[in-house]
Amino acid sequence: MRDGEIVLLVDDEPRVLDSLEALLASDYQILRAQRADEAIEMLLTQPVALIISDQRMPGMSGTDLLARSRDVSPDTVRILLTGFTDADALMESINAANIYHFIPKPWDPKELLHTVRRGLERYRLTRERERLIGDLEAKNHDLQVAFARLSAAQDDLVREAALRAQLQRYVSPRLVDLAVANPRLLELPGDWREATVLFADIRGFTRLTENTPAPTIIRLLNDYFTEMIEVIFAHQGTVEQLIGDEIVALFGVPEGAEDAPMRAVSAAIDMVAAVQKLGTRWAKAGLPTFDIGVGISSGRVMAGTIGSAIRRELIVVGRAMIAAARIQRMTRLFDAHIIASEETFQQVCGLVKYRELGTPRLKGIKHRQALYEILGYREPVPLDPLVSRSDEEPSWSDRRS
Repeated sequence: MRDGEIVLLVDDEPRVLDSLEALLASDYQILRAQRADEAIEMLLTQPVALIISDQRMPGMSGTDLLARSRDVSPDTVRILLTGFTDADALMESINAANIYHFIPKPWDPKELLHTVRRGLERYRLTRERERLIGDLEAKNHDLQVAFARLSAAQDDLVREAALRAQLQRYVSPRLVDLAVANPRLLELPGDWREATVLFADIRGFTRLTENTPAPTIIRLLNDYFTEMIEVIFAHQGTVEQLIGDEIVALFGVPEGAEDAPMRAVSAAIDMVAAVQKLGTRWAKAGLPTFDIGVGISSGRVMAGTIGSAIRRELIVVGRAMIAAARIQRMTRLFDAHIIASEETFQQVCGLVKYRELGTPRLKGIKHRQALYEILGYREPVPLDPLVSRSDEEPSWSDRRS
């Protein structure tokens, strides 16, 4: 149990509180509240790291409680238990209460534990960021002098080049060009749009971290993320999240494009090829190797940016986001590198080799849909890939087919 990591559980039903406490008490200090006013009082007097609240409670909804908790304890990570899945309401809740995550009822214990761990990691990072900001403010005078000297030496061309260099660390060069020409492009209003979501995950990462020294893990992750981000950017994708060993990339947001599904599939093929080349290099250096699974889904998502004038964050919700994550998990079941949803496959089927996988049920997705393993390109590559497949040995897609 970590010192100072307190988890507050709020629900008007004691049996729900008992279930949550039984799941979390071995790792965290637990506080319980059956009323919203009782929870607010605890937030005022205790350093609560994370709060889990039910949505439907008498007197005050969970969303209202979590919104009020921002004023009382702004650093506390907020999680909402709900069976309500309306996308418009979700976006309003995110803006109103800065909710970190929604957990549907009934919850999956493993998924809830994973979400709580990730939420507490975010809490630690926030506290560490605040400490660093305090240190930076103490050195503010030196920084201001250095900034004044730098500003005096720069002209408009140098400033634009610096801006491009910073943006290109996070978004594709194509999006940088669009953003420099039209800065309002990055201020997306909440709106439905067609997009393709790519969700990639390292297989066996937990086992790898348990058996590998930390410096080696950092080296592998640095190599891996460097290659993956370059591939995604080469296909005009945007990296929406890097969480642990997971990558969430978007194609078609914010700029929009009809070829987003093909760009996402091409990126996935190149990502798998790049990981195999990394594995060859790591093996020669005596380092451990790993494989990845990629899930891809297309459809309408609610996309928008929230934040302040100095920092904004892209928020995307919708069935395609959930489906991509669930499909990625199916790659282990089918021993596949890449699996695409039916919506994505219908737009690329004439260009790729594939294997139909049937219509398994995806958790959290009401309607079944056909899934397809992507085995490689059927014809010459339709887009210029970042990672070229060598003629010296067969590609992963050729071996699988």
